[in-house]
Amino acid sequence: MTSVSTVLALMLASIAAPAFAQEATTFGREVAEQTFASIDEEGRGYIHMGDMERFRAGMFAGMDYDNDLKVTFAEFSAWDTGFGEVAEEEGRPDAFITATKIVFSFWDRNADFVLTDGEMRSSINADFQRADIDDDGLLSQEEFLQSFGIIVAFRAAIRPDIDFRAD
Repeated sequence: MTSVSTVLALMLASIAAPAFAQEATTFGREVAEQTFASIDEEGRGYIHMGDMERFRAGMFAGMDYDNDLKVTFAEFSAWDTGFGEVAEEEGRPDAFITATKIVFSFWDRNADFVLTDGEMRSSINADFQRADIDDDGLLSQEEFLQSFGIIVAFRAAIRPDIDFRAD
């Protein structure tokens, strides 16, 4: 009888473990993982500066709705990879807007209330370097999720209760 109980317990644990693991993944992390995957087009599990530059160029073009080669805060905040929706679902839209304003202000290096292509390039490059914890010139998915500035800012705004270095 003990062996049957043990087998049943092990079966239940093996069924429940994936459910608990999925439950621990936040929607913000899922959006961040999807963002990483869209940058890592080749599915290598890491991104390099060329990948990031290609993504940044597309991001800038996508944000610049009026094609004037400048991104206003209105354009910047309207472009969303999914974090805005997650913030709404978590009841944190105000915190998300604040995080968006902070990131925009950091990236707007000359404080003229618009981002140029050069400002965004410089900011993304600096964020990439800062997130490259092991200084190998590549960002693993974990480095991106835990250390890339805009990702950390948005995830922290949505879920301030989570330590992103540990999730």
